[in-house]
Amino acid sequence: MAMASSQFFCSHQLHTSSNSIRRNTLPSFRPHGSSCFHPKPQLQRTPFIRIRASAGRKQVEIVYDPDERINKLADEVDKNTGLSRLTMFSPCKINVFLRITGKRADGFHDLASLFHVISLGDVIKFSLSPSKTKDRLSTNVPGVPLDDSNLIIKALNLYRKKTGTDNFFWIHLDKKVPTGAGLGGGSSNAATALWAANQFSGCLATEKELQEWSSEIGSDIPFFFSNGAAFCTGRGETESHGDKKLQLENFSGFCKVVEDISLPIPLDIPMVLVKPPQACSTAEVYKRLRLDQTSKVDPLALLEKISKSGISQDVCINDLEPPAFEVLPSLKRLKQRIVAASRGQYDAVFMSGSGSTIVGVGSPDPPQFIYDEDEYQDVFLSGGAISPLPNPIEMRTRMNEPWIEAFLEKSSNMEANFIKRAAGQWYTTQSASTDACSDIPNRSMEE
Repeated sequence: MAMASSQFFCSHQLHTSSNSIRRNTLPSFRPHGSSCFHPKPQLQRTPFIRIRASAGRKQVEIVYDPDERINKLADEVDKNTGLSRLTMFSPCKINVFLRITGKRADGFHDLASLFHVISLGDVIKFSLSPSKTKDRLSTNVPGVPLDDSNLIIKALNLYRKKTGTDNFFWIHLDKKVPTGAGLGGGSSNAATALWAANQFSGCLATEKELQEWSSEIGSDIPFFFSNGAAFCTGRGETESHGDKKLQLENFSGFCKVVEDISLPIPLDIPMVLVKPPQACSTAEVYKRLRLDQTSKVDPLALLEKISKSGISQDVCINDLEPPAFEVLPSLKRLKQRIVAASRGQYDAVFMSGSGSTIVGVGSPDPPQFIYDEDEYQDVFLSGGAISPLPNPIEMRTRMNEPWIEAFLEKSSNMEANFIKRAAGQWYTTQSASTDACSDIPNRSMEE
């Protein structure tokens, strides 16, 4: 009798015989029979398990692929539900002006700001999960928390708490908005998640309810339920962070009142965003804020002037710039150099939120020194005209150097301009549209 032998091993890459499947990467899930996520998400890859058993001259190979089982579960979800997946645009915002109008007895500051959504944003893909206990989040960049501390998961938990629904999701965040930038990227993600959860549940909540609920988990989130341009007032960051005080380190202010406004600002007005790798701690910025150094201009007067004459340097006041420049002196130098190099190229140059993004409105093109100097090779840039290419010989001989990679990355970023949304619809890019609750849901940007 021949001796039987067996072998067990795991591998991240499977090479099988001609009548088997060959895969080099594992998608997170495969609704409707196709992989949804590119680039690869930050999920722990589940290995294939290959079992070989031999007896005499016969050999049998059994391959168990746990992710294939997940894919089949996703297909079952798709068969049994009307809306099973949704891809949403999650735009960021800039503060056209930000005034600190006083300090309250509780340590918070009163602020008034004109928020406006812009076309730079993340893309978030949602798919119903067969699980009824946990959401599963992945992303394309390192450093983003994937647990319950992420605002997307907080928003989904909040929606389930408020509505009693039991939908859980697989979510992939394609992150394009830099963090620590004063652009409200995380707040937008949370608002987008609330909107998406409401779509999957047949719109149990009104837009007003979503807006009100959102203030429980983040300060800037209610703004994104406006029409895209809003005059926001409320409280800003406190100087100290005791156990009884709300910690808002990722937010530029607390939007207690969000008032939709109509402005004569052309939505196609171009702009450029420049963000250095360093971030500004909002708490530290507010700690260094001195009211005697803030502007004395009435925020309503700024709003009226913008309504009549559009954006100009004298209306783009940000009272958080002086303390932010103390926290990050290189940020002050960056703004000064952009203003000096632009030679009237921009209608206004200012910092958004509590930093560290500098915005130039009026042109999509960054100053040439951003491309030329090593000091700025790691800055984030929104799109715009590509800087003149190095000569071909230099490109060939220096292709592997970091500055070339940075150059190519800067040249491919998304262009930024103002955008708004219609009632009952979520924000979209120019190439896609999203309908809200209707008889036939429009799966925004769905694959």
